[in-house]
Amino acid sequence: MNDRSPTDPVLAHVEPVPGGLYGDQPYEAALADLQSALAEVSAALREADGTRAEQLTRYQRDLGRAQLRLRPDDTDALERAHALSRTVRRYLAGGAA
Repeated sequence: MNDRSPTDPVLAHVEPVPGGLYGDQPYEAALADLQSALAEVSAALREADGTRAEQLTRYQRDLGRAQLRLRPDDTDALERAHALSRTVRRYLAGGAA
């Protein structure tokens, strides 16, 4: 990983897995995680309106950008992908984003 403190508030909710943040194939797992979260947002967006639709549209854009910026050797990008995916799923579940 990098020099980031384990108490970094952006990653406070991240639960480590064996082999690192995403396991033994972090790039592939992060990409799959982002794509899955994007599909979930797209499905929710079909039924959303108002403020929720605006937030989901922002998440849709952010997830797309995260996929484009993801690189196998960029630990920070992998961590951001994980944090974004978890934040989106918390929002979809009705929790605070």
